[in-house]
Amino acid sequence: MVYDSYRLVKIKRILHKVNALTSQMRAMSDEELQSQTQFLKRELANGKTVDDILPRAFATIREADYRILGMFPYDVQVMGAIVLNQGNIAEMKTGEGKTLTATMPLYLNALTGKGAMLLTPNDYLARRDKEQLQPVYEWLGLTVSLGFSTDNKKATPEIKRSWYNADITYTTASSLAFDYLFNNLATRREDQYLRLFNYVIIDEVDAILLDEATSPFVVSSRPTVQSNLYGLADEFVHTLQPKIDYKLNEDQNAVWLTLHGIRQAQRFFRVPDLFTNETREIYRHIALALRAHFIMKNGHDYLVSEGEVVLLDEANGRLKKGVKVNTGLHQAIEAKEHVDLTPNQQVAASITFPSLFGLFNKISGMSGTAKSDEHEFFEVYKMRVIQIPTRRPVIRHDYPEEIYVTTRQKLIQALDEAITLHKAGRPILLVAGSVENSEIISELLLDRGIPHNVLNAFNIAREAAIIKDAGQKGAVTVATNMAGRGTDIKLGPGVKEIGGLAVIGTEMLPTRVKLQLAGRAGRQGDPGSSKFYISLEDSYLAQNSTKRFKNYYRHLQKRSTKRALKNPRLKVSIMMLKDRVAANQQMSRSNINKNEAALKIQRRDLYQRRDQLMDNPHLEKVVGKWLHRGIALYLASKKQWNAHDLRRLMNQHFTYEVVELPTDLEYSTTSLQAYLEQFCQTTLKKHAQKLVNRQQLNQFYRTALLNALDSSWMDQMDYLSKLTTRVQPWGNAQRNPNFLYQEKAYQAFEKMFDHAAQKTVDNLMLSNISLNDDNNLVVHFN
Repeated sequence: MVYDSYRLVKIKRILHKVNALTSQMRAMSDEELQSQTQFLKRELANGKTVDDILPRAFATIREADYRILGMFPYDVQVMGAIVLNQGNIAEMKTGEGKTLTATMPLYLNALTGKGAMLLTPNDYLARRDKEQLQPVYEWLGLTVSLGFSTDNKKATPEIKRSWYNADITYTTASSLAFDYLFNNLATRREDQYLRLFNYVIIDEVDAILLDEATSPFVVSSRPTVQSNLYGLADEFVHTLQPKIDYKLNEDQNAVWLTLHGIRQAQRFFRVPDLFTNETREIYRHIALALRAHFIMKNGHDYLVSEGEVVLLDEANGRLKKGVKVNTGLHQAIEAKEHVDLTPNQQVAASITFPSLFGLFNKISGMSGTAKSDEHEFFEVYKMRVIQIPTRRPVIRHDYPEEIYVTTRQKLIQALDEAITLHKAGRPILLVAGSVENSEIISELLLDRGIPHNVLNAFNIAREAAIIKDAGQKGAVTVATNMAGRGTDIKLGPGVKEIGGLAVIGTEMLPTRVKLQLAGRAGRQGDPGSSKFYISLEDSYLAQNSTKRFKNYYRHLQKRSTKRALKNPRLKVSIMMLKDRVAANQQMSRSNINKNEAALKIQRRDLYQRRDQLMDNPHLEKVVGKWLHRGIALYLASKKQWNAHDLRRLMNQHFTYEVVELPTDLEYSTTSLQAYLEQFCQTTLKKHAQKLVNRQQLNQFYRTALLNALDSSWMDQMDYLSKLTTRVQPWGNAQRNPNFLYQEKAYQAFEKMFDHAAQKTVDNLMLSNISLNDDNNLVVHFN
């Protein structure tokens, strides 16, 4: 905290410089204020830095905010903006105006001409912020865009280029991740649309950089062969009897077949042994079906929406549309729910947020709850978390959480509290831990005649409208952990006088999520309260508690007490459990980041090679080198060659025609290499005769080489996705799994270019090329 105080002193010095220009800006005419943009751009062109012009730039847009929006950023908002410009995280409490705060560093960094972005967790917030602030930026002479389509139409590269070439772009983190991947899968420069990343502000930075850091964004390509075992395994699981054929440990998320169950499986699938190489796939599908039936729960881990299985984000209750578990579990759930099975597809490209944001010159973030994870933010992203003082003191009353033995006792107490407050007219936000629990609470409220709104993944489209009304007198809102994050709950008339918004939690939650939810109440000095009711049956406790804690729970069950538990040792145990879970999650993210570091290096190398191929107008020499390498690798597959073997090799990889070999051909490796290279050059000359000009020939070469690289990269991605699981058991043998992963990933990457060279031979020799009616090149690879 001493360091924070020191940093705030330095920030206040800069704030003083900004404030000193306030009267000067207020005295300017509109034309004079608007001309500051060009003046500041000239200052940068003449050698000034962004930090040098910060006071005048902030004072300029601060006055513009006032003239266009009628809102003049407060001192605490300017302080937050200074932190954001420094490439750090500004922790600003709910309702402190983060949206307006972001206008200052976005304007300042956009003056460089290199672009500035603001990323939000969802489409609605990006669209809302862009529409609200666009008049300010355009009034000052800057361009602003929304980085995704709002009409569900596929955007062309030209349209996307206009988005990302704007001075300021508002978009979502996921949209940017996918656009980055697709941009680097393009085979022509004109199909690319991104420029180098410059500056970004990440809204709700903890949600994006921590909660979603372990989920890679994946672009799929060709489907893999679909197994017919999903349906059979699902039918088999329906025949099993609990405890006899399988055992389930819900606390450890584990389920397995007993010896009796294994024999049942061998009879069902008619195999003598379930654990041989030949039957490995059968056992894998059985394990997936068991997990789908007994671990994955509808309404908690996924939903069935419009005939599709859609995963749920446990952290906030949001639907993860387009996200699939690529191990086959997704298909096993689909078989369980009797919906159409989606194909397993091979990964064409992937990236995680740590890698994506590592591409920016400067990143910063905003959140109401980031301080508790400051160490991890600094370790991974080199970002400090600076707590910005609130404009008005926080007078919200946070009551100690109440602990009960069973879920039933907890819910009764929470609902009694909600009804008491509802009778007094206070608005209430009732928080459930899952979509399933939110539906249960909704039914209980209906039984008691309490009208309410439900905010969960079923009605996310109405999120903003529900949150807007959640602060009105007598309103009751049941929500999952999402609770309209990013949207203020403003109090209606007369609500302040009766105590403000009441947040009532009904689930054990991680500390950061609990603070986020409590922060929904008491914005900008408003009154409010928060209280959390938890039970020893909550999934968070059940999944993470120790054996001693579980024994204590069983002991309390026998006593069947209905009162809240007051034991200080119990509270200490729960606090230690939270710390342990947080540490394990951080360790998991750290391990994934270490593995991602290897992928990041490989991805950068691949994209550089692709760029070189796209920019090279004369690829003849490159093609020659790749053909030489590919032919040498094919010839290295055998020590001794004869005419029969050579014909078979050529019919597989060089030509589909009958091969007439020279009678004087020597079958040494050197002679065969020369003969095959000459054969390739003759074939390429025939291809060239079909084309209009050398540009089309170069285009053919480029397409063949890029296809070879990309298909080999897909195989590499598939290998790396399985490698993580393969190296984990080595930890039991005192070998470092991370080191093994890095070593094997590097070795596979080296081999990948061998496969690419061989694939190049196939592409150049066996492809069909033609011209369409417009004389444009058409290539079909076999």
